[in-house]
Amino acid sequence: MRRAAAVLAALAMVLGALVGCGQTPTAVGPRFQISEEPSGVWEPIHVRVVALPPGARVTVRAAAQVGADWTSQATYLVPASGIVDLDTEAPIEAPFTGPDGMGLFWSLGTASGASATSSQQWGGASVSIDLDALVDGRRVAARRIHRVGLTSVAPSRAVFDDGITGDFFEPRRSSPAPRPAVLVLDGTDPGAPTGVLAASILAAMGYPALAFSTYGSAGELNVVRTLPAERVVAALNWLRSQPGVDGRRVTVFGTSRGAQLALWTAVAHPELVYGAIAPAGTTGLVCPSPVPGPAVTVGGAWVPCVSGTRDPTAASVLDLTRIRGPVVLGCAGQDEQLDDACEWMDAAAEVRPPHGGDAYVRAPDATHLFYVPPYTPLYLPPPPAAQATEDARVTLWSAIARALDVRGP
Repeated sequence: MRRAAAVLAALAMVLGALVGCGQTPTAVGPRFQISEEPSGVWEPIHVRVVALPPGARVTVRAAAQVGADWTSQATYLVPASGIVDLDTEAPIEAPFTGPDGMGLFWSLGTASGASATSSQQWGGASVSIDLDALVDGRRVAARRIHRVGLTSVAPSRAVFDDGITGDFFEPRRSSPAPRPAVLVLDGTDPGAPTGVLAASILAAMGYPALAFSTYGSAGELNVVRTLPAERVVAALNWLRSQPGVDGRRVTVFGTSRGAQLALWTAVAHPELVYGAIAPAGTTGLVCPSPVPGPAVTVGGAWVPCVSGTRDPTAASVLDLTRIRGPVVLGCAGQDEQLDDACEWMDAAAEVRPPHGGDAYVRAPDATHLFYVPPYTPLYLPPPPAAQATEDARVTLWSAIARALDVRGP
C-alpha cells in the first residue's frame, strides 16, 4: 500500500507550512518519533515515544477535530529502554488490547458516544491529529501529525457514457507500464457505505478504479434491485479502454449484496475480468427479496438465482473455478446482515480451494462492515466488536493489496 509514496512526498512540501504549526520535538528529552509525516489516511504509520523514564507510566493521547472533538488514550509501562513503541508494546489501560500501532487512531471517540459515519470526513478530507505523552500528569512530549485525505491524492471525474453512471478515480502518479484496474460495484444498497471510498483508496494505492453505480444514479429513489448484465459489461469495456489500464488485469470488487454481483461478473465474463474481491456477501447468486425477482438479467431474461440466503452449499455457489486471477473473500462471524456469511465462504472453498493469490478472510468476532478500509473509526461498532472488526479490516485490505499485485498471464 506504498504505491503513493511519491504523491505523499510532494504533498509534504505543500503541507510544510501547516506542519510548522505543530510543536517541533527537541533533539533530547522525551519526544515522538513518527515514521512518515504527512501520511495518507489509508496508510498505517509507526509511532514511538523515546527518552522516557524507565519504569514510569506514560499515557499517550490523541485528539482530532472532525466535526466534533475526538479523543483516545492508552497508558503504557515504560520498559528499561525508555522507548514505548506502539507497534510492539501492550498497553496496561486502553480501549484495545495487545500491541496496536494504530489503536489510538481507530479508537478515537466523542464524549457523546456518536459514531463516525461520514466517509468524506474520515476519508476524503485531511485530518490533523495531536499526540501528547504524559508522565505523572505532566505533558512531556507533543507532536502534531497530518493524515492526507483522499480528495488530495485520488481526484475523480464523473462518468456518464453509454449508459454508464459512476466516478472514475485515476492515480496521480504516472506509470510507464499499463496498470491493473478495478471496477467497484457501487450503490448496491441505499444508505450503506459507498464504494466511492473503496475506489478512491484503490486509486491512492496506484490502481485506476471506476465506482460504477450498479442500479442507477447515487441517491436514486425506488432503486431497482436487478442488474442488467449489459450495463456491467459496458462499464468493464469502458474501464479497459482507458489510457494506462491493463485490460488483461481488471478486477471486480463488490461488498455485501454487491459481492455476489462481482463474483457473477467474473464467472460470466472471464474474457473481461481477471480477479474478484467479494467480502461480506453470499458466494452464490441470490434472488432479491421480499418479492422474488432476478438478481441479474441477460438480454432481459433471468439468470438463475437461489431463493433466499439459507442454502449455503457448494451446489448454490457460482463456478469460481472460471475466475483466472486471485479471488478475495471474507466473512464476519457476528455479521448482523448475513448471519451465515462464513457458511457461504466455506461452500465457496469447496468449489475453489484458495490458491494462486487467493485469500479467504475469516473474522469470527467482527461485524458486517469489516470491509471498510482500516485506520479510522469510520462505521466501527461499539466495543468489544470494534477491535475485532478493525483487525479484520487490516487483514482484508492487506489481502486485497497482495491480490492486486499478482502478475497475470
